[in-house]
Amino acid sequence: MWDYTRISVTQNSLQELKEIWNQWNDETKQLFYSNYRDLPYLLNIKVDLVPTVE
Repeated sequence: MWDYTRISVTQNSLQELKEIWNQWNDETKQLFYSNYRDLPYLLNIKVDLVPTVE
């Protein structure tokens, strides 16, 4: 039971992080990536490394 509970909590936390990531604009995502590098990839999140000119 302990293993199941731990996995469930981990999956919920990952889902929350993905939802937060999806709320950020491109500039915020770039800033996060520049500070933490590969963390978005560990979370299996796409990062657009090409700056958008507006």
